Amino acid sequence: MREELALRAWFDILTPKQVLFFKPIIDTLRGSGADVLATSRRYREVGPLAERAGLKLEYVGDRGTRGQEDQLTAATRRQAELIPLVKRFDPQVAVSIASAVCARIAFGLGVRHVAVNDSPHSEVAGRLSIPLSHHLLCPWVIPYSAWAPFGIRRGQITTYRALDPAAWLKREPLPGPVPDLDPGKKTITVRVQESDAPYLAKADMTWVDKVLESLLGTFPDANRVALCRYDYQVEEVRSRFGTKWTVPADVVSGHDLLAETDLFVGMGGTMNAEAALMGVPTISAFQGSLYTDRYLQSVGLLRRALSASDLAGEAKRLTADSFRKQYAKRAKRVLDSMEDPVPKIAAHIEKSANQA
Repeated sequence: MREELALRAWFDILTPKQVLFFKPIIDTLRGSGADVLATSRRYREVGPLAERAGLKLEYVGDRGTRGQEDQLTAATRRQAELIPLVKRFDPQVAVSIASAVCARIAFGLGVRHVAVNDSPHSEVAGRLSIPLSHHLLCPWVIPYSAWAPFGIRRGQITTYRALDPAAWLKREPLPGPVPDLDPGKKTITVRVQESDAPYLAKADMTWVDKVLESLLGTFPDANRVALCRYDYQVEEVRSRFGTKWTVPADVVSGHDLLAETDLFVGMGGTMNAEAALMGVPTISAFQGSLYTDRYLQSVGLLRRALSASDLAGEAKRLTADSFRKQYAKRAKRVLDSMEDPVPKIAAHIEKSANQA
């Protein structure tokens, strides 16, 4: 029989965004006396970032290669390897963003799974985790209609008035390395797309090249940095663009690089929001629609580019010298208006555990 001496929470942390997002929540829970197990899988960007953040992770399994069957095999193997570890820890509550393995193990062991998710567009991850979740927390800009197809009831959803990057932008930044940049030149930073994600299975896989070529032509004399997610992306971009783009092999500090960036072009969602809220002129080149992007557009902190010509035009407008100062002031107002989501999420995790 479990001794009710302290909250025992299991977090499954799978991406660099999740390291930054969950670290202050875990710190808050531990500060209240909670015992936390934080697991992950072997992934290029997670380990170095977690080490810099001082977040100890138990690494179990990996993501698998690019093939769908191999990823399924890797997830199944990881689930089997995690079960005895989680069972020994005996959590009262499990927490993840959209870890199907975490949700499935929690359900099988009779543990409440709390999902924190800002990505209803990621349908496969949502279908494999949200239906098994006791509760879902999400930014207020995402309507219930986006979650209803996953079978979760309105009463199971709690919103917080912030975009996820506010969780770390309202705290001291995590330092880390950045590429060597010429301070006399503008800096253009691109975050390439999550090419292995199922939601991009039918997307244009030449889009990364089109974006990089367009920006190369628009800013021939700038510092140009392409941030890749996987080792194979590093190799592919380097093979096609050589020294025309700086493509770091090591994991850099996204925050410190963005602080030196004059224009950010993101093909995902998290760094779009992070850059925009930091006051960095931001263009979304995501192949799809994001509620977070729509909100940032509505408050004048983000532009969209659906073609290489659109991208070139927007990039020129956003890098005008007169634009940055006004943009930064607007970004500060928007970030200041957001709540710190960490206390609300931590409190709900504690509440879910107490109700178990």
